[in-house]
Amino acid sequence: LKAGISCACGRSSSSSPPSFVPRMPEDGVAAAVKDSFGLPVTTASAECAKAVSDYYEAVLAYRPFAAWGAAAEAALAADSRCPLARVVAADYAFCSGDAARAKALADDLAGELGTEAAEAWSWRERRYAHAWIRWVKEGDPPGCYDALAEVADQHPEDLFAVKRGHIMGLILGDGDRILSIVERVGQKAASEPPPRFLHGMWAFGLEQQGRYEDAEAKAREGYKYEDKLGPDAWLDHGLAHALYFQGEDRIDEAIDFLKVRSKNWSAEDLHPFLFTHCWWHLALLHCEKRNFDEALRIFDERLWTDKHAEMQKDPQVQLNAMNLLWRMDTRGQSEVTKPLWKKVLRGCRGTTLPKEVNGEKAPLQHSDLLLDVLIIRGLCVHAASDVTELEAFLGSAAKHAEGMAAGSGDGAKSRGEAYGIIVQLVAQLFRTDQPEAGLPERQHIARKGLRELQDRWGCVGGSEEQRGILLEAAEGHPIVCGAPEVNYDQLFR
Repeated sequence: LKAGISCACGRSSSSSPPSFVPRMPEDGVAAAVKDSFGLPVTTASAECAKAVSDYYEAVLAYRPFAAWGAAAEAALAADSRCPLARVVAADYAFCSGDAARAKALADDLAGELGTEAAEAWSWRERRYAHAWIRWVKEGDPPGCYDALAEVADQHPEDLFAVKRGHIMGLILGDGDRILSIVERVGQKAASEPPPRFLHGMWAFGLEQQGRYEDAEAKAREGYKYEDKLGPDAWLDHGLAHALYFQGEDRIDEAIDFLKVRSKNWSAEDLHPFLFTHCWWHLALLHCEKRNFDEALRIFDERLWTDKHAEMQKDPQVQLNAMNLLWRMDTRGQSEVTKPLWKKVLRGCRGTTLPKEVNGEKAPLQHSDLLLDVLIIRGLCVHAASDVTELEAFLGSAAKHAEGMAAGSGDGAKSRGEAYGIIVQLVAQLFRTDQPEAGLPERQHIARKGLRELQDRWGCVGGSEEQRGILLEAAEGHPIVCGAPEVNYDQLFR
């Protein structure tokens, strides 16, 4: 599960209508009520369809969870039997950490599929129900992705399906899936201007497939429409990725670009994930330039600040903060980061870590596997003084890996096994409670094991830039712009 997600309404309440030509209603559905994509909604309530559309918008625009919740609850209040109302309510519940409610809604949808009631739904609504059942109920992101890709193929105007497909690709660490679903839709966009949010997803998909110059070009094409469509922070994010992976010569340009764009990043208007993630990108660039004071300033003022303490319960906010600390550690700043690891881990307790050592499993524990890797690294920092919490979390991760491997989804066994090995290798590499004798050999074996698993690192999810921490672990030194730092040996002489 990735908590940071984008909204699917190809437009905001103030933007122009979707620029795809809507298809006619299918399956004989009269569809007097339609959503903002011009597609049928099985409901007699215009208020329900509007609330569903508001939900698309809240997700695509990365609004705070409050906006998601308000739209989802309004849709259910207007028509609790509308299939799309239940889908968006399940989506909100799952992404915001209420797995029990999400599964109850998915069970409700599953119980209705195949009945006479579901025959009145459109084909798209049935595929939506199938997708969310696969993701929420069965823990099968590949199956969810496949259903969403079918919807996107039949209804390219449906950017909510595209965005959720994007997220399944991120969960799986699969750049091909991330690009494929948006590229097919983008090639069918026929009008001017194109749908809002399309270029941000498209640029990011290209970058995830290593097409960095194409990604930059697609992002810059998107900015041409900003006056008409409004800003899109995910588009900023896509260009940040594209510039980073074009090499150290583009770092200064990337810093200048993000500084200008940061004027549009509002903690009040953006989801905590994307707000902190955009700032993480800028902090990482400063880290690569060895501007550690500036990176720490961003950490203190944007990534982990008392001013926005409520954000700290979001798993993705925790991930952004610890990812920066890992990079700084690799660059010789471990004395500076040591108290910061403890500070962030304290904020994880009750959400992604148990409230008490050896306590009950936290509600969102293991909801993000890349975050698990980072938590283990953080727990390793203080393991020399008390290893209890590290051992407890590793035991919980091992059980989670077994559960994943036993799943029925495509590739579940391979993903579960790889995740289970990766977390153990990271612990072996960084735990501070190990005896000095034999340490170099143990670390060598751990690094070798990580390198042998490199083609399966995607099992922990995230983007290539986020997973740079694993490359740093395997290589034992900084990775800058996706490549080993050439002058690292001279940096600390």
